[in-house]
This record gives sequence, structure tokens and C-alpha cells, in this order.
Amino acid sequence: VDTLGFDDCIDYKADGFPKALKAAVPAGIDIYFENVGGAVFDAVMPLLNPSARIPVCGLISQYNATALPDGPDRMSLLMGAILRKRMTMRGFIVFDDFGHLYPEFAKQMGAWVTQGKVQYREEMIDGLEQAPAAFIGLLNGEAFGKRVVKLRD
Repeated sequence: VDTLGFDDCIDYKADGFPKALKAAVPAGIDIYFENVGGAVFDAVMPLLNPSARIPVCGLISQYNATALPDGPDRMSLLMGAILRKRMTMRGFIVFDDFGHLYPEFAKQMGAWVTQGKVQYREEMIDGLEQAPAAFIGLLNGEAFGKRVVKLRD
């Protein structure tokens, strides 16, 4: 939390995640960057403030889904919450919608990384033979930051 400059850190896979999230945002949420969906979105939704904005860039929890999840259709509940709270939800594809800004982004982000204003974590895995295990670990949530397989020196 301190190293990366976050206000809080919550494990979305831990028991009690919705309760821990609520405790971390006592004033609610104004902007939620949706990139996961599923149980994370379900926990966030009641914490969104009136006029909240929800940019949607991905739905990782649904990437391998071949059908709608079991259970009742909750679309009307979602639309009702968006209406009552006057929220805005907008999808975007980074390179389609903002690709023209990439050179400016790369320059600014590079400066912030150099200055230490933005930090990242990188895990180096040695050898192509380790790639399958590295990938499986990535899918199982064992990686923190960017996992890189180093092919050779």
C-alpha cells in the first residue's frame, strides 16, 4: 500500500470482501474503473454514489463464459440502479478510442516512472520451459504486477 501509494488494498478473493470494501470507502465511490465484472462488480454497485461514472474496459470474470450465468436476469436491477442514482456507464477500447494519444501517454508515463511518481512490480521467470507454469500461476492469481518470461540473457 505504502510503496505503490494506494489508500488501501483489499483481496477480492478473501472471505468478507464486500464488507472490507465498504469499510475502505466510507464516503462511497464516485468513479469505478470496471475491468473485472462478476462478484467484484456486485460488491461495488451498492457503494456507488449518485452521479457515479463507470468506464468499462473489460470483464475478466466473463472472458471464458460461453453462456449467461445461472440465476435470474438482473439487467432490470442494474438499469434501475443506474437510473435512480443517475450514473453513467460507458464502454471503451483503449487503442480504438485513445490510440491517437499513445505517444503523449508513453512520454508522460515514462517521465512519471523515471521520477518515481508511478511504480510497478515485475516478476522475472527464467526460461521458456517455465512459461506454462508461469501462465497457470498468472491465471490462478499468483502473480503481483507484470509476470515476464525471460527467454535468454
